[in-house]
Amino acid sequence: MQKITISLIGMLLLLVAFLNAADIMKPSGNEPQSVQSYDISTMKMYQGQMRDNTPVPDYNIAVIPSPIMTSYYDYMPGSYVSYPIRPQTEYGAGTYLTFFGKASTTANRRQYWAYADAAGNIGASWATIGTYDYWQGYGSMVVHPATGNPFATWHEDFGTDPKLPFTYDDYHLLSIPGFWATPIVFTNTPPNQYCWPYLYIGSSPDGDNYLRVYHLSNNNDSDPFGHPCEDVRILYTDIENSEWVDFSAIMNTANWDEVTVFTDWRAKSCRPFQSFAVDPNIPGHVAFIGCAVWLEGDLGDMPVEEGAFMWESFDYGETWDYANLHSDGPTDYFYTVANLPQFENNSGLIIPELEVGAIGYHSTATFDNYGLHFPYIQYYGFTDEGSTYYFNHFLASAELVWNGTDFEYHTVPEFPWMDTGIPIHYVPWGVVGDDTLYVYRVAYSKYEPSGGAALFHENTQKQAVHLGNNWLLQMWVDGTYVQLAEDGDPAYIPYAQHPLIYISVSSNNGLTWSEPLEFTDIYNPNFDFSNQITVYPYISQEIKDIGDNWGEIMFFYLNDNDFGSFVQGQGSNSGGKITQGVLQIEFPEVGVDDEPIPNIIFSQNHPNPFAGSTKISFSSKKALNAAAEVGIYNARGQLVRTLSLTLETSQKGFTNWDGKDTSGQNVANGIYFYKLHGSVDSPAGKILLTR
Repeated sequence: MQKITISLIGMLLLLVAFLNAADIMKPSGNEPQSVQSYDISTMKMYQGQMRDNTPVPDYNIAVIPSPIMTSYYDYMPGSYVSYPIRPQTEYGAGTYLTFFGKASTTANRRQYWAYADAAGNIGASWATIGTYDYWQGYGSMVVHPATGNPFATWHEDFGTDPKLPFTYDDYHLLSIPGFWATPIVFTNTPPNQYCWPYLYIGSSPDGDNYLRVYHLSNNNDSDPFGHPCEDVRILYTDIENSEWVDFSAIMNTANWDEVTVFTDWRAKSCRPFQSFAVDPNIPGHVAFIGCAVWLEGDLGDMPVEEGAFMWESFDYGETWDYANLHSDGPTDYFYTVANLPQFENNSGLIIPELEVGAIGYHSTATFDNYGLHFPYIQYYGFTDEGSTYYFNHFLASAELVWNGTDFEYHTVPEFPWMDTGIPIHYVPWGVVGDDTLYVYRVAYSKYEPSGGAALFHENTQKQAVHLGNNWLLQMWVDGTYVQLAEDGDPAYIPYAQHPLIYISVSSNNGLTWSEPLEFTDIYNPNFDFSNQITVYPYISQEIKDIGDNWGEIMFFYLNDNDFGSFVQGQGSNSGGKITQGVLQIEFPEVGVDDEPIPNIIFSQNHPNPFAGSTKISFSSKKALNAAAEVGIYNARGQLVRTLSLTLETSQKGFTNWDGKDTSGQNVANGIYFYKLHGSVDSPAGKILLTR
């Protein structure tokens, strides 16, 4: 395998000079900020299909993508982690949308609404929400079921003291949209600068006839170290879910209670990147899920391990107990994978394993019948003598899942070239011949500093759900073909300025995903996307069941007029079109074997790392089979040893491994995986052998 030169990046840069717009979210503490293509002159790259996922789903474009308006603000028009598309349910058959845009190069950025009829067509039903001309944006929306009225919020007049208006549209009055009430305004207590607001709605402690409305916002005020720690303010109120409810109560700021979360993280310079979700299955259960970054390193007594975390509340978000804070540390990355094929560092040494982390964070959080899902982008890199090296060609779409007891990491879809039968994680590339990397479809998020290509489109990953059918749908922007075009592959030159919106679906709560649908392919036979630059997609949270294993979602995205974000300092100020449509898509049938298995809870093998022997313990919500066996696998997925399970109770068991293979020989030092096989299969655990 030929050597590839990897670009060096600073992983802890917090600010970049081009962020001249104050209310653009600042970069994360561990997000790569200077990415250059590595030299592939000695390595061919190949894009194709080698799959073991469910096939690409069939689909139909029910409402063709049509422009709502031209906007001269070419950056995340639907906000960061919100669902800006909300269908009416009990009253009304339409769908509300909210987005921000600039009507001209000199206009203020404004918050807009749109209303699609039952068929999904908007026509002329859109306008600004407020009647006054302030700088606005980053709005969010939910719908009150019994009236069909949407609640909306945004921030405006952004500066040292941003205002957060809240209002509603009285659709119920005449069954016609556009009757927006005079907004109330949530203000800040200096030095706090709460902005980027989001709305959620769920069950209420007042009973079945009431709903709780949550208004969340992040703090833009710097922590004591000068970093934006972004602790969260939660405002909440309860309102009757009645067709004739009096909305004057919700339009009184005195009727909202307040609780703040993550505030004590600021003193430790620990920044949470998180999304919020309301559990539709358990009344009062709400949660944050995401990734935590230590901006100053370990200052001692940190509130959470660096990496994935989930913090849940069981009293409708009123209290947040550290006993309900779950962390997947202690590492500054999510997990590691064996370096296959093996790349060399600058000293010519083989890197034994790669660190896998998260970037992007502009993701929604979604509860379903299995757990809490958080889509993100995985990056692959390693640390070499204090410097971080990063494989910028390989940014896989993935999801972090809290299954109720543990974290799971799923690539969407799974990488297919090492089907060993055990669910270990792989690098997102394979090998074809001696000098060719097989490049699997991966996600895309790239920043070139001034002087590079005019290209910056952060990934916006969204998921939609249908609880009754165990359906999930994930949508993201994918730049694999753009990257291959930049690398000079003639087959992909037409994609040089055309990232694709991809879609993958699951019929078993995300345990298995389909091959991705290249929705906005320039060769799409159902619609001509060849003249579009499709970025920043948004979807409705709810998948509509239209029968025969088919679902329907509404979407919108920005059809950029220039490949690059002028707002981010790259590209011309030529604007783009906020473009909306409706997609119908088939969900694959799954058998009994594909249904979610009961959760296995296994303790970390102890000791780990180990030199002589290690004990591996398992426990399950389901009775274990006395004949169950534990498989030990090497990093290539090859079976090394099979061990018997000793049962302590019907639901608990253990085994011991002495670091030997089937023939009784000592195995080499390195990473190994263990997996329980039997009536209940487990996820794979990881062991490190160091004699």
